[in-house]
Amino acid sequence: MRHRRKRDIIIELTSLLDVIMIMIFMVMAENSKLISEKQSALEAAQTELAENNAALGELKNEADSLSAELAEALGKLNEGNAEELLEKLQAAESRLDAYKYMDDIVIVLNIGLENKYSNTVRCLSFSNSAETGGTRNVFEARSTEELTEAINRMRVFLSEYTMQAANDKSGSTIAYMVFSYDTRTVFQDDYAAVDLALNELEHKANSGNVRYRLNPLN
Repeated sequence: MRHRRKRDIIIELTSLLDVIMIMIFMVMAENSKLISEKQSALEAAQTELAENNAALGELKNEADSLSAELAEALGKLNEGNAEELLEKLQAAESRLDAYKYMDDIVIVLNIGLENKYSNTVRCLSFSNSAETGGTRNVFEARSTEELTEAINRMRVFLSEYTMQAANDKSGSTIAYMVFSYDTRTVFQDDYAAVDLALNELEHKANSGNVRYRLNPLN
């Protein structure tokens, strides 16, 4: 009977130890998970702090730069006459307004004719000089038919501006068609065809606000 009791007690203790070991492993696994999560949170916080410090550093640099520029501007203002500086500024603004006004009322249309590649290609170009962002239309003609087509395209382009000037009831808008050509290379027939088209545009407008000018290049 005694041997049976000891064996029973040993079996019971063994089962209890198994349960305790399982509980210990579970606690250790949970603690490991919590430690990993806390470590990740700590690393994220450190990264965010480093980014914030960098941003603050950039803001400080910008503030220092603006302060330096302000100090320089104030120094220049103190060195000179404030009223004189204001007068110069107003004069510059007035000139700028005048230039803008001139662009609005004076339209300069540039037309060019030249021969290239040993006179094998005739090049006709046309553009509005005030349109700085616009494109310069260039057509290379290798035959009389191609040149005629280019001249027709020129008519359409120029007529938009010549009619704008002609229809201005106030008479303040003026369109100048300036035809530049190389007298030494262009063919007489090509020059005559372009010249005829420009004369017709001037006469069609029937207005003193549309003017045609020649600019021979020697």
